[in-house]
Amino acid sequence: MIIYETITFLGGQLTLFKQDDALVFVSLADDGVADFKSFYPTVDVAVGNVLEVALFKQYAAGEVIDWRQLKINYLSGTKFQREVWLAMHNMLPHEYLTYAELAQRANHPTAIRAVASAIGKNPLTIINACHRILPKNGGIGQYRYGSHIKAELLALDRVKI
Repeated sequence: MIIYETITFLGGQLTLFKQDDALVFVSLADDGVADFKSFYPTVDVAVGNVLEVALFKQYAAGEVIDWRQLKINYLSGTKFQREVWLAMHNMLPHEYLTYAELAQRANHPTAIRAVASAIGKNPLTIINACHRILPKNGGIGQYRYGSHIKAELLALDRVKI
């Protein structure tokens, strides 16, 4: 069974989904359950207590969190996607990369567009630091939950763009 908990976060909300002892999905959507169901339409969820919520509250308060410490799991994803997601998960706090640099780290240096597509399907936003993947020509680029949220996350991570 997958449990979830929703908290107020950056003027909106954040919903964490957990199966057994691993986080499996993070949503910044207004309706986190609907967001989860758009990825996993046949998976049942139930409201519960997710202890890792405390870390996200600390993060929103400006504390540096090393997301690599969390136990995570993927409910789906190709081998390629998982390699990209793991490369994001292994980023250091405050580190940011271009799409090309992430492609290199994921051992797919010529697959920049495919890497960008995998980033867009990242089920563990914030934990797998997709918001810290930036275009090489400047700016902040796209983000599933909107560029304003990406900018707020970058500010929390103290990333200078």
